[in-house]
Amino acid sequence: MRTFLNLLLLCLFLLFSCKKTDIHFNEIVSNDAIELRSEIQQKGYIETITDSIIKQECFFDKWNKTILTPISGLIEFHDTDGNWVASINFGSGECDQWATKSWNTNIFTEKDAGETKFSVFSFHTKNK
Repeated sequence: MRTFLNLLLLCLFLLFSCKKTDIHFNEIVSNDAIELRSEIQQKGYIETITDSIIKQECFFDKWNKTILTPISGLIEFHDTDGNWVASINFGSGECDQWATKSWNTNIFTEKDAGETKFSVFSFHTKNK
């Protein structure tokens, strides 16, 4: 009985004497490509929402979170003469974190690929 009591006291001591540290959580927020859109608009191109951005609550296993996510929609950018220069495609309705940006390589010459995928989320670390 005395051994049990000593063991219990030791466990309680260890439990309450441990230094508590802040636990970090990832905050994941849909950004609707707002920074990319602003960057293109600042270069003087005109944004047109060709297909409305549709958002849905999507659950992501890897973060164990449900996040309001753009799942479809298309935004196009044109010059003042109406020529296409770039677009952002949010997909065809799947719950994923990816959108595709495409651009005219004759205008954006520093980027020769013409298309790439990017995450529609912003990731932040915060202390609890």
